[in-house]
Amino acid sequence: MGVAAAGAAGAASGCAVSCGALLALAGASKLYRSVRGLAGASAIGRALHMTKGRWRRVEQATGCFECAVGLGVCSRLAPLPGCVVMAMLGAGFCALLGYARKKRVPGNCGCIQWRSAPATSVQAVSWREIARAVLLCAAGVAGALGAAQQPGAVDRGWFGAGMLVGIVAAVLLSISGPPRTPVCRRRLWPPGRPTLRALTRHAVFTAMAESAGPLGPAARHSREGCTDEFWFPVPADGGASRAVVFQVRHRGPGGNLAVRASLREIGRNH
Repeated sequence: MGVAAAGAAGAASGCAVSCGALLALAGASKLYRSVRGLAGASAIGRALHMTKGRWRRVEQATGCFECAVGLGVCSRLAPLPGCVVMAMLGAGFCALLGYARKKRVPGNCGCIQWRSAPATSVQAVSWREIARAVLLCAAGVAGALGAAQQPGAVDRGWFGAGMLVGIVAAVLLSISGPPRTPVCRRRLWPPGRPTLRALTRHAVFTAMAESAGPLGPAARHSREGCTDEFWFPVPADGGASRAVVFQVRHRGPGGNLAVRASLREIGRNH
């Protein structure tokens, strides 16, 4: 029983440490934004009807407190109080984010954000952001229980497993969409098919299909740098045929498409 309890305490401690690192990262993000004076789109600040100046001071204080609590949990100097405070912070975030979502306040949670967000953002708080707050609360509770039941008795193997689980959960809940390449904003996998599907739903594709005639299936795909090129054959009279060539490039934080279309003549044996 002692071995099982030590293993459970180790897993809980590992998960708490990974979530403590997430909390410290969120605090550092708030401090960075407040020091740089970057405009945010926090739904919590809007829900509480705070002015920009007051919200900036709140972000500074909250960021310092989150960094202190997160580093305290990660250092394991006082695991029980640190985990208790982290659980309380997670519960508070859940309540505030849930309130903002219920009131349909535009904006995000403002947790981990290093760039200025558009003031006209209509993005609402997502369930993923609320789930991340739930993760903080649950990890804090589990870490506090483990520290109270098995003080100092931590199984290293289970500690590593718990930390890995916490890291994976935090990363999955922090990704707002499919992973993309940092420069081209292209999906990591699969490389071509998602771009082709997005192209066929684009307004430029629809307009060319109506004007040039029914397009056949994509006959050729090539890539140069961040630009994908798709050739769609269009049957024509005579010994030559035409092809509508779409040059597609991802742009913007959401991976939106910039599309350029042209009509080219190709030989019969091309």
